[in-house]
Amino acid sequence: MSLEKIMNARLIKEYPVGTVFGQEELDAIKRVLESGDPLTRGPDVDLFEKEFAQYCNAKYAIAVSSCGAALTISAKILNLKPEDEVICQANAFWATYNHLLEKNVKIVCVDIDPNSLNMDPHKIGPLITKKTKAIYLMHHGGNPADLKSIKEIARKYGIVVVEDCAHAVGAEYKGKKIGENSDIACFSFSTLKNISTLGEGGMIVTNNETYAEMAKGFRTNFPCGIREKRDPASLGKYSRFNSAAFMPSGDAWDYDWVELEQMGSTYRMSTPQAAVGRIQLKKLDSLIKKRESIAHRYNQIIEEVEGLRAVKILPDCKHAWQLFTYFLNHETGINRNEFVRYMEEKHNIRIIIRYFPIHLGGIMRKKRYGNAVDLKNCERVWFHEQLSLPISPQISDEEIELIGYAIRDTMAKLS
Repeated sequence: MSLEKIMNARLIKEYPVGTVFGQEELDAIKRVLESGDPLTRGPDVDLFEKEFAQYCNAKYAIAVSSCGAALTISAKILNLKPEDEVICQANAFWATYNHLLEKNVKIVCVDIDPNSLNMDPHKIGPLITKKTKAIYLMHHGGNPADLKSIKEIARKYGIVVVEDCAHAVGAEYKGKKIGENSDIACFSFSTLKNISTLGEGGMIVTNNETYAEMAKGFRTNFPCGIREKRDPASLGKYSRFNSAAFMPSGDAWDYDWVELEQMGSTYRMSTPQAAVGRIQLKKLDSLIKKRESIAHRYNQIIEEVEGLRAVKILPDCKHAWQLFTYFLNHETGINRNEFVRYMEEKHNIRIIIRYFPIHLGGIMRKKRYGNAVDLKNCERVWFHEQLSLPISPQISDEEIELIGYAIRDTMAKLS
């Protein structure tokens, strides 16, 4: 690495788009716009759902506006209420749990495995009570969580596992795609993800037919509860509104509601987004291979530098590498924050640390969910050890070379 290259290097940071778009995506958008098909509920939405379900080898996929929408719908499907409890890993993104806060569900934080950054199954059992209704886990960075162990616990207590798969599209657990054997799996196609549907978008994947039908209703403003069909003869003067001249009356006059449990909202994915998603899905495996290649080169650097360690991946699992995380061993005595500062100020490489422990967040403290259990692994890793590197199919060989030099130099200078 020449001194000139080092001195002239531009700021290396996350690319604002995590995938690669090309002429095929532009052609798909043009096709939809010129077709005259609806820009919502067009045929590409159904096709994208079918193709995504096939990719995951699951029965049902329901396209929605974001992973946050998918997670919100999951809480509606489970009809979570204020008296219920949900176990959630302590280093989740706020979209994993903010819909639970909105419903005033009690969030019980569980500690993580300090080497994988995923939920530690051994810490779950003692947290389960009669009020526990679900486990919300996140496949951190695209690294598959220990699903077998977690699901065994869930089945034992009769609770549902909801997977935040925002990072994990294309990841595999024990040779099976994430989502294949899920109760409810929520995927993201936002701007930084391995594939994107024009910046936002999500998918709910399930093998439960009831869940799938409820999700379709909730994404389109439909209420959930108990209703009874009215006798058409009782409509009287209102029967004239049941004609082609008027919007469908829906349940305005046709039904009486006995019990109303949940209300849906507008969480639909647009037709152009779905059309782009279909093209992106065909590219997904090749895009992940590019990320794997970059991650392999990063890990080679990390293995060569004393005091650093790579993230742990379970046997027979495939990391999607939406994020690249590694660790600065606490025993080195090097201050992690100083490492981050030095990398940016001296080497023009910006690092983002994800995710701040949720039990220490302001809203969680306000609701007094903050200090119920010992979460020492999550706190130690986040405050002292966790690091990341930019990863994207767009990163160049020269950028990877610069990053490698910067890591070695930073460790040497701070040791």
